[in-house]
Amino acid sequence: MQKKKMTSKDIAKELGISRTVVSFVLNGKSNEMRISEELTKKVLDYVKKSNYQPNYMAQSLKTGKTFTIGLIVADIANPFFAKLAREIEQEFSNLGYSVIYCSSDENEKTFNSQLENFKNRQVDGLILTPPINSTKILNSLFSQNIPFVVIDRFFENLNANSVIINNHKAAYDATTRLIKYGRKKIALINVNNELITMNQRTQGYLDALTDYGLKVNHEFVKHLEYSNLMDEVNDAVVDVIRNSVDAMLFTTNKLGVTGVQAIWNMKKRIPEDIAVISFDDTDAYSVARTPITAIEQPLKQMSREAVRILMKMIDNKAINMDPEQVVLDSSFIIRQSCP
Repeated sequence: MQKKKMTSKDIAKELGISRTVVSFVLNGKSNEMRISEELTKKVLDYVKKSNYQPNYMAQSLKTGKTFTIGLIVADIANPFFAKLAREIEQEFSNLGYSVIYCSSDENEKTFNSQLENFKNRQVDGLILTPPINSTKILNSLFSQNIPFVVIDRFFENLNANSVIINNHKAAYDATTRLIKYGRKKIALINVNNELITMNQRTQGYLDALTDYGLKVNHEFVKHLEYSNLMDEVNDAVVDVIRNSVDAMLFTTNKLGVTGVQAIWNMKKRIPEDIAVISFDDTDAYSVARTPITAIEQPLKQMSREAVRILMKMIDNKAINMDPEQVVLDSSFIIRQSCP
């Protein structure tokens, strides 16, 4: 005989509380309805223990929600985006939502096609890492009353909610650290410099050199395209090494992992010959031949902020509310490549 499916009514009866309280907790409205953290935890722990599965179809008919969120990142194979997606998924899971995610590969047409797919699925909201030249596409979401939050990106002519780190400060502090380590010929290996966030990293690097009295050598600055990235990174590293650099700052971990291998292929030692710092920590950096110092973005905090803002839009049906632009600080994970 098939086991009867548990309902919110069963949970309420088992815990000795009202069905309304259970409903508020499962729909992520504990704070709004002033339900205590202790009671919220009690309900969520029981739900997890009992493997309760909400009837989303019934909820959708009742609330007009599908309890699904669309997430588009640049590249889910990139450890940074994979970890970010996992954090976002966990945050929404705690609220009873499912997340569907995909990669745009920094391609505008792919990004637009994925958005259309999410619209057809009638997702309740979107968290997006849009590619270059996406402003027109994103503006169309406003006219269609689709809630969305931009994460890890910022667009000047887009009046949208966003969650990013202070990219200028992160790059400035990393360059300063290399300078204080005694390095004077510091290369920057960057990608997609048309993106404001990546341009801010470039500017942070340049400002640090200027503030510490070092001449900016534009032969040390490499702006790469997203396509054919591995070949471009290798060529860029070879070129700056031939120009006798003694340090490198990589603006993404995808650049960094390939770049570090290229340094070793050139028979250079890290950090004796070339000190290295990279944005976005990855497991490869901790187990590398020489562990790599990395700039760590606060992924959990970024995810929580993005989810908080998006849920506020969904719950209040406030698509055109005053946008929040959350800027968070990053931190260093200090390893041997630049101690």
